[in-house]
Amino acid sequence: MPRRALCAPLRSQRWGAEGLWAAAWHALTHSLRAAAGWALSCLLCFLRTLTSCFLLPSKGPGGLAPRAEPWESSPEQRVYRSRGAGLPLITVQTDPCAFQVELARLAEESAYFGALARSQMQEAAERRLVLEHVPSGAFRAILEFVFLGRFGLGEEELLPAVQAASYLLVPSFLEQCWLALRPLLRPHNCLSHLRFAEAIGCPEMRAVVCQYLSARLLELAPVTGQLAPALQEELAGLRTRGPQQLCVLRKENLRAPATPATEPLRGLYCLPLAQGGTWRRATGLPFRADKWSFSTAQLLNYLFLIGGYRERRGARGFAFRMAAFRYNPLAGCWRPTAPLLKVSALRPGAPGGVSPEFLDPQPALSSQRRRHFSTVVVGQRIYAVGGWYLDTLLAPDSGTALYAAVERYDPWSDSWAFVSPLPLTDFTFALSLSHDLPLCAAHAGSIYALGSVQRTGEKLLLRYDVGADTWQELLPTLTRADADLPGLYFLGGSEPLYVVGGNARENVVISFSPGARLWGPARSLPKCSLAGQGVALGSRLFMAAPELGTVLALELGSLACCPLPAPPFSLSYEAVFLLHFPLAPWGAGQ
Repeated sequence: MPRRALCAPLRSQRWGAEGLWAAAWHALTHSLRAAAGWALSCLLCFLRTLTSCFLLPSKGPGGLAPRAEPWESSPEQRVYRSRGAGLPLITVQTDPCAFQVELARLAEESAYFGALARSQMQEAAERRLVLEHVPSGAFRAILEFVFLGRFGLGEEELLPAVQAASYLLVPSFLEQCWLALRPLLRPHNCLSHLRFAEAIGCPEMRAVVCQYLSARLLELAPVTGQLAPALQEELAGLRTRGPQQLCVLRKENLRAPATPATEPLRGLYCLPLAQGGTWRRATGLPFRADKWSFSTAQLLNYLFLIGGYRERRGARGFAFRMAAFRYNPLAGCWRPTAPLLKVSALRPGAPGGVSPEFLDPQPALSSQRRRHFSTVVVGQRIYAVGGWYLDTLLAPDSGTALYAAVERYDPWSDSWAFVSPLPLTDFTFALSLSHDLPLCAAHAGSIYALGSVQRTGEKLLLRYDVGADTWQELLPTLTRADADLPGLYFLGGSEPLYVVGGNARENVVISFSPGARLWGPARSLPKCSLAGQGVALGSRLFMAAPELGTVLALELGSLACCPLPAPPFSLSYEAVFLLHFPLAPWGAGQ
């Protein structure tokens, strides 16, 4: 019993018998009452602890573990301060709870509170701030992270916390939010998250969602295909932020059987454009076959593989399978896409621009054997032009004919459609075993197709107007007197277009100005066999040189030629192209 409680009645009584008996009785009864009160308090504390441990949820508001008792003064008010620090606190009223917070520590992480701490505002002087529009759960999550280093928000709590942290300018907390948000993004919720980011004016969250959409641009075509053109262009641009690398793959293989020794032929290899790089295998081909023939196209930083391969049918039989695939270098994966159409599916005079004279007498066979056609990209469409067909994957013979039809591919709908065919009414182009036919290039919204007229050997350049869906011949033709070019290897560039070809003695480079419709002078290069599909990057041409066993880099202006490191397989008929790969390995920060 406290000493003051015992002495108080003694001071109020005389030292007689009555006083002693009264004092004794008071001391005895008060001790019993105090002991009973102390026991009841202990019981209540024990019950409260038991309830907190077993009956309350395991997580508090915001998905966080409940705070320890010393941090709380009441359920409506919580205290957050650095351990051992005696710095002043500020009361922050949120909806619905109030918090007492060490302003100096919070100012280190929040630009909002940093400005408040440095200001002479009334809130700073009175040590009281009202943030009624900030939910208590979101503010508590920020405080838990800043003062205790805890972060454990669920999907439902994440967006309110992002909005609060964006308003209060807490970048370290937002970085944790982006890490939590990335695995939660799905096709069904990505657009709602994008609209949320734009509504609250949070460019960082918008960037995270746009990164998700751009990395899967065509995989999410039902979603991204409905976006505004400006946003589609923005997402397409994000796909090219990584380093651009030179790539090579075997586009046609008709000789080597499938054995472990030929496995390197079934790879896509890439080479950094910076000096000193080496080839590395990025992925394998998405099919198993011993013979195949494909053309490649690059659109929206995807690689499209279009053509077909030979597959076994029965014990001894084989059949040619039309196929097409799309490779996403940002995800490192292949997906099948729609193959080329069959001419037999068109009726004479039907929409698509294919007249009866351009249909093969046996369309079911010819369409399945289309090979060595050119691909060209204009806008967001791929065009498959020309090529030749025959009954088997062998060298051309008397039954081989040029394929005049032109097909256009829409990556958003994954579909092909016929457009106006090559105007081969009274002539045809000579065939080539080592290059696509006709050579094609895109320039200023048009397609230019170059081929050798079979009867005269003249080089005829055709122009296709994409908007008008019409072809026209561009005169004058390039005659043998202008340049001895029995072989055509490459057509590309911008203004002018460059033509690379060769004869038995030398290689030849000549230019053509689409605006002036003039051919430039022929310039000679040392003889070197070039094969397959090349690619131009600015004024440099990259193309496979099988005789040298490597890829050559040719400066089209100065004609300086430089061999690149040899790929890890022998060259024959390759496609060389450019792709952008991610800045970091896939999965790191995606």
